[in-house]
Parts: sequence; C-alpha cells; structure tokens
Amino acid sequence: MKILVVDDSLLDRKLLIRVLMKSGVSQEILQAEDGEGAMEVLANNYADIGLVLLDWQMPKVSGIELMAGMVKIPELSKIPVIMVTASGSDDNKRAAYQVNPNLAGFLVKPYKPEELMSAVKPFLR
Repeated sequence: MKILVVDDSLLDRKLLIRVLMKSGVSQEILQAEDGEGAMEVLANNYADIGLVLLDWQMPKVSGIELMAGMVKIPELSKIPVIMVTASGSDDNKRAAYQVNPNLAGFLVKPYKPEELMSAVKPFLR
C-alpha cells in the first residue's frame, strides 16, 4: 500500500511525511503538488494507493475538485481520502462531506501529530 500526499506547499508535504515516518509508517509515500499532478499519480498507481492526504487550496485543480473527480471513478472512489487543510470552516467541512460522503477524515492545519496519526492509522495495512 502507498500513501499519496497532495499539497502545493513543499514545506507542508515534508512536515506531514516527517510525522508519518517518525510514527513508524513504513508505506511508500508518493507526492503531488496539486490536483492535476495527483490525477497523474493516481492514474499510474491507483491499484497500490491505499490513502490520500489532500489539501484543499491548491493551484490548477483544488483538493475539492480532485476529490469530486475521484468519487466519479469507481477505482478511485474506493481510496480513502483525508482532507488536511487550513480551510477548516464548518461550511468547508460540510462541502467536503457533500462531495465525498465517505470522506475518511478532515484535519485542520496546524494539526497535532497525534491527530494526524489517529486519522491515518485505521487505513494502514
């Protein structure tokens, strides 16, 4: 199983990956800097990706747009998605769950490492 981290901020991707690795996550971690890049990674690796950690606000294709596309494709709709975003308003949370009723989690930046790991752990195999 691989984990895909999608965030336009290199620093945020590095921090997230560091938390995962320090917590003992041994899965291969793939990265994309926007939703467009994530679609390419998903197209080439969808059978191996077991979790997507997804930022909301990104250039080209936003996280919510990516997720809206994923839920329409049967192979991608099965991949758990956890939003990890600074866009933590109640309206945004509602919108995310409307786009993907099976959304696996919604973390607001800055998050605590324990919060991230508690959201991610159920999906590690």
